[in-house]
Amino acid sequence: MSHDHPSKPLVSIALATYNGRTFLPELLASLEAQSWPHLEVVVSDDASSDGTRELLASYVGRVPVRLVGDGTRAGIVGNFERALAGCRGDYIALADQDDVWAPEKVTDLMCELRRIESAGGGAAKPALAFCDIELVDSTLCCLSRSLFDITAKSRCATRLRDFLLSNHVPGCAMLVNRATLERALPFPPGIVMHDWWLAMVVASFGEIRHVAAPHLKYRQHDGNAVGASATNERGAARDECGAAAAHRRGASRQRQIEAIAEQVRVFARRFGAELPIDARHDMYAFSRGVASWRGALAFVMISRTGETFVRSVKMLRRLRASVLSFGVEVRRPSLVRRLRQRRGA
Repeated sequence: MSHDHPSKPLVSIALATYNGRTFLPELLASLEAQSWPHLEVVVSDDASSDGTRELLASYVGRVPVRLVGDGTRAGIVGNFERALAGCRGDYIALADQDDVWAPEKVTDLMCELRRIESAGGGAAKPALAFCDIELVDSTLCCLSRSLFDITAKSRCATRLRDFLLSNHVPGCAMLVNRATLERALPFPPGIVMHDWWLAMVVASFGEIRHVAAPHLKYRQHDGNAVGASATNERGAARDECGAAAAHRRGASRQRQIEAIAEQVRVFARRFGAELPIDARHDMYAFSRGVASWRGALAFVMISRTGETFVRSVKMLRRLRASVLSFGVEVRRPSLVRRLRQRRGA
């Protein structure tokens, strides 16, 4: 690793591409314009057929671009895992191929991560900082100054319980430290989305903070793998009617329930009793929420679920059929063990 900037450590940008040639030049230009001086772009391509891989292989600029993997099809989670595994920096940002970054994005997120590290735990504690997100159309015209203003997602989600029904932090807005990857990788089979997994890991073992500035233009277009509509945009598709539309909505809700069940099940099996005391309490509260109406109401009252109150309660009750067991013992930690862990005993 280069040490040209000892006070400005290397930040790796993990980029997963798939047929992204149309918008890639704008993303790369915005990465070149970053005020942080020490960057690399690590790209995994998911078998593109539009010249994306060739464009990246021939790219020459201030920020080095390095292709990893053999370019075979891996899917969005596997593609990002290849990119993340190839990152050499002590800090890692995630990028989507069709977005545009503001020049201060990396610098501001790095400042926040360093504040987390200096406050306690140092670089050994997983840490995640994320910026606000401006939604734009395919031509970069503003649709909303903030994703969080038009969805039920929260800027203040920090605990594991906040991430058990949905994710709040798109990967393209986040910066994590090396300790996060050491805890999160390799991704176990069955996880639904990579950024959701990273957020759950940091919420359990480290600290998450939000940077208010909208340092990211988040394109919404027909080719999005994941977009604002997938983050519960308010009022989306409410003009649909008829039996076919109702069936589509029902099928979509069921897929969402199954995805939540799988993500939580895999997370519990991966970490189990290794989870810190607060995260174990959150898992316990979630299991109570799935088991009864009273538990569901109690869980929603203490959590930022990323969904409306009523929808959150209904989702927990629907989860009962899918999550009767996490595959590990999830019990309420005793008060004695809680006090011991907090005192470092």
